[in-house]
Amino acid sequence: MQEPEIAEKNTPYWWEAAPVMPLPRQPLAKKLDAVIVGAGYAGLSAGLALAREGRSVAAFDAMHPGEGAS
Repeated sequence: MQEPEIAEKNTPYWWEAAPVMPLPRQPLAKKLDAVIVGAGYAGLSAGLALAREGRSVAAFDAMHPGEGAS
């Protein structure tokens, strides 16, 4: 008896209902108060907290912001 093959996906299932939209590229400010490397939970949370305090912040990630968040 053959086992059914399961199709392997490379994207999360929730992207089917809410696909990731590319973010527009904007020129960087010449001076920033903080640069966040890694836009997972910790990076986005830190950036948001700093921005709420009035700081200028830029966050960078190799993939999409929040994509690899646990």
